Amino acid sequence: MSEVVPSGARPQRADARENVRQILRAARAVFADRGYEVSIEEVARRSGLGMGTIYRHFPNKRALVEEVAIGHMRETCEVLARALAEEPDAWSAFTRVMRHMAEVRSSQLFPVSRRRTTESGPALVAARNALLSDLDGLVGRAQREGSLRADVNTYDLVLMMVSLPPRIADDGAGGGLAADLTGRQLSVLLDGLRAPGAEHLPGSAATRPDLDEFFRTRFGI
Repeated sequence: MSEVVPSGARPQRADARENVRQILRAARAVFADRGYEVSIEEVARRSGLGMGTIYRHFPNKRALVEEVAIGHMRETCEVLARALAEEPDAWSAFTRVMRHMAEVRSSQLFPVSRRRTTESGPALVAARNALLSDLDGLVGRAQREGSLRADVNTYDLVLMMVSLPPRIADDGAGGGLAADLTGRQLSVLLDGLRAPGAEHLPGSAATRPDLDEFFRTRFGI
């Protein structure tokens, strides 16, 4: 992730910037393992820093969650730009981006707390809109190429990606499912997205209001 200071923050001393990096690294790892509902105390424990240090840089958990999400979104935009520049065709770029989104878990790209009662901050909204715009451009290129079926859109894809299962950690006792099922299910999903598509899709494609309503009803925003 290229962003190492909170969005809109003033310049910081080198030690403060390193603390922010440490906090964000720990938060990304903790949220990836346990979701955005985990306590900020766990982030402090993982980072090795005190709660006071975290709150000096992030006044509340919402600010930290949003900064991690902004980092994920900007990173995904960078991955998308590199994929378009480096891959031989739009489908290869598309699958590369989808695999990246699955790796970081799409739900972390559009996070909200189940108990959230406030609107997303402007930096998060801007990052979300930029990512959706870039994804829309990628979808259009793949469809014009004829490799991505024409009856899906960006909002369909985001909703599909959110439905992919999270990692299930191995408890070490051999009694749980340790495999990451996302790779398998993503491969099935990508196969179904190849043009022309063997199945007729009922109904209409998702819209931005559909996407916003999904996150409102599922996560309480």
